[in-house]
Amino acid sequence: MSNDRMSQVVGKTVAWLSLIPIGLTLGGLAGWLQLQILRYGKLTDSQLSVFWATFICTGLVLSLIGGVIGRARLRLRGPILIGGILVPMAAFLVLLPINTRRTPDVYLLVTDATRADHLSLYGYERDTTPFLEEFARSAVVFRNAVSQGTHTIVSTPSLLASCYPSQHGVKNYSNVLADRFKLLPEYLKENGYATHAYVTNPHLRPASGYAQGVDQYEYVKAWDQTPAAVANQKLLSWLDSQASYTPAFSFMFYIDAHNPYKPPEPWRSRFDPEWEGEPISDWKHEWDRPDPKRLRNLVAQYDGGIAYWDDEFRKLVLDLKARGRFDNALIVYTSDHGEEFWEHGFWGHNKVVYEGLVHVPLVVSFPVPLRFPPLPRVSGAIDAVVSSVDVLPTVLDYIGIAPDPTIAGTTALPQVLGADDGATRVAYLEEILDQYGPYDIRGVRTSTRKYVRVLNFEGDTSGSEMLFDLVEDPGEQHNLVDSDPNTAAVHARLLDELMQRAASAEAFEVESTTLDAETIERLKALGYISD
Repeated sequence: MSNDRMSQVVGKTVAWLSLIPIGLTLGGLAGWLQLQILRYGKLTDSQLSVFWATFICTGLVLSLIGGVIGRARLRLRGPILIGGILVPMAAFLVLLPINTRRTPDVYLLVTDATRADHLSLYGYERDTTPFLEEFARSAVVFRNAVSQGTHTIVSTPSLLASCYPSQHGVKNYSNVLADRFKLLPEYLKENGYATHAYVTNPHLRPASGYAQGVDQYEYVKAWDQTPAAVANQKLLSWLDSQASYTPAFSFMFYIDAHNPYKPPEPWRSRFDPEWEGEPISDWKHEWDRPDPKRLRNLVAQYDGGIAYWDDEFRKLVLDLKARGRFDNALIVYTSDHGEEFWEHGFWGHNKVVYEGLVHVPLVVSFPVPLRFPPLPRVSGAIDAVVSSVDVLPTVLDYIGIAPDPTIAGTTALPQVLGADDGATRVAYLEEILDQYGPYDIRGVRTSTRKYVRVLNFEGDTSGSEMLFDLVEDPGEQHNLVDSDPNTAAVHARLLDELMQRAASAEAFEVESTTLDAETIERLKALGYISD
């Protein structure tokens, strides 16, 4: 072989070998640029490892393909290297913007009066939420999520506006949530979202201030005629009327788990098949201490309502997928409060902040902001304490919208993404109502304990205290204030700090509206008002 021929072979070999570091470098640079132009979200460490490996390998492959293309153009100077550089650069410049998903849809799904420990997802012995368990494999489950209070008018403003009950001041059915609070749909509407709500509870009628920032607020007075199937169809009809390129937000408030419990078959008889006669669907009954059989059937109806909603949620997810609106959807499922079944001598909700009333489900499915590589959604269970006020900042943080600095909650996204700073999270609880009691009950909830101070219980202002070990005594039957005074004192000081922090917000007068006769009848039907 002549020297010229040998020189050409060596030159080509060196050129081909040079494409390896060039391709790897271009792939890495493209990956870095891709992360800079994300419209929302972040990737976890496990997602990033797949992401970087894919982009670097893609850069190498494109560089080699470019070398082949350049080699075919013999007239080019340095054809292999030129093709190996230009082809991946051109491909990445074209593909990176396309690969970035647009702003995601957001769905806030709330089931009224749903306690976490009656969901099989949270360990309940009855199979009440089989689909939610499947859904949670690609979502984040917050094991220690609590509502701020035990009543819809107390906790829903905390959820939508990230404020404490003592700050929003809604404690009567006629009170109006002030427009000084910026609700989640208002943040999203300002950032280009089409906004929608479908609610089936008379507490959330538009006149009460919950329609702020909502383009189409559907308030359904006939709550007993609006099961989840009807509500979801309304959502889908609204979605179908929206442009596919416009991000959508919907706040769905379901009534299926609320008293009176009237799930359709087969859920009505699923959990108590031996019961004969009409189901016990209402805790407004004549017994004080319940008959065990009647209580069992009552709880079976409650569980049936949860299971019915779970099945309709499955259908909703399938419909979103069929419409191409699931892959880029951020879905939040939670409840406004729980329900008591005589565990502490009362029914329903609105009293002391026991776990059955404030421990609620919280499941969040975060979309992946990229089309390629096909990464799984972040998933897992989080033990850190979060509460209703943390939902708004967490959603906004993932989307990339800055919340008002005066909000009460803090984002839980660091815990989701594995970047937790190790700080202990606690929940501050307030049950402040004039409608029944009056009640003024404050509490602090950690991952293992709860301290409660009763400032006013139906006129009793003696200021009793309770301390519960939630690990050893999840049913909160043993008050440890006297037996563990040191721990009680530590939690009492923490509660004092939280109360002082909440009280630092500017005070204001709460407006009221007149309840019409139809709304009053609806409230009677739900058990909120008696004759």
